[in-house]
This record gives sequence, C-alpha cells and structure tokens, in this order.
Amino acid sequence: MKVLFIALIFLFLQGCETLNIRKQPVTSGSIPESWSAKGRAGVSVDDSYQSVGFDVEFAAQEFELVLVGALGLGKVNIRSTAQGLWVNHQRTSLSLQQWMEQELGWHLPLSSLAKIIFEHRLNASHEWQVKISKFMSYQEVSVAKLVKLQHQHKPIKIKLLFQEVNQLK
Repeated sequence: MKVLFIALIFLFLQGCETLNIRKQPVTSGSIPESWSAKGRAGVSVDDSYQSVGFDVEFAAQEFELVLVGALGLGKVNIRSTAQGLWVNHQRTSLSLQQWMEQELGWHLPLSSLAKIIFEHRLNASHEWQVKISKFMSYQEVSVAKLVKLQHQHKPIKIKLLFQEVNQLK
C-alpha cells in the first residue's frame, strides 16, 4: 500500500513539473475581437460555497456563457445578443447581473473579464478588487490563469481558474 501511495505522489509531482504556469506576466496582449475561455469558478457568498464550470465565448458585443454545476449537474446557457439576454433559449428582461444575483446570489463581472485576462488590468472594475496570481501562455504573450475577485461592497469572493483561452475564428 505504501509503494502505491508513493508512486501516486511521484506521478502527481512529475505531472506538476510539466505545467506551463508563470508567476509573473511576460507581457500583456491586446484583446482579440472574438475569444473564448474555459475553466472553473469557486464562489463564496457569506458562508456558502459553490463551484461551477464555465465556458464563455465573446464575439464583438455578444457573448455566450455556459455554467455547469458540480458533477455536471445543472447546466445553464446564457446568451446576450442585440435583442437582449436569453437564458436556456428563453428571453428575459433582466440584465446578466440582475439574473445572476436573483438566481445564483452572485454575479460574474463579464464586462471586465477581457481586460483582466488579456491586459492584466487590476483596476478593470470599481466594484471588484482583482488579484492575478498565476499566468499562462497564449499566442506568445501571457494571459491570466488564476484570478481572485472580491466584491468591494458585498460578501462575494470568486476564484477563477482558466484552463484554456482561445481566439475564435
């Protein structure tokens, strides 16, 4: 049993060694017109904690956000177009922030996300305190990999772990 445990730890540490994670940004890049990001979000509101997977695509002024709960339960598709906000293919009169606060109890600052990821702008929003602690490579520049957000006036903390960031074609 000890040998199996030691072998598993060794394999884990060997895998960690191959990760391409930078502590400091090399350079920040410009924001592409169309891009996507995929990852996990851990959200703490008051004393409750939620973990969701997310997949977001931005094209010009429109976006599509897919949130998936823990273990793949509870998938929600949110799409913003010129015609308004659509949640699971049904139009809603609420804004993204209003809908997320009403349904989830928290909201993700999507309007500032591109500046945080690509330009490393820590002051991208007046409502949020932003800390970027790890970076990853994207088209020869660095982008944010691990972002911590803390709301200035509400007890909301969000930790975003980006697994991949891509430019849409």
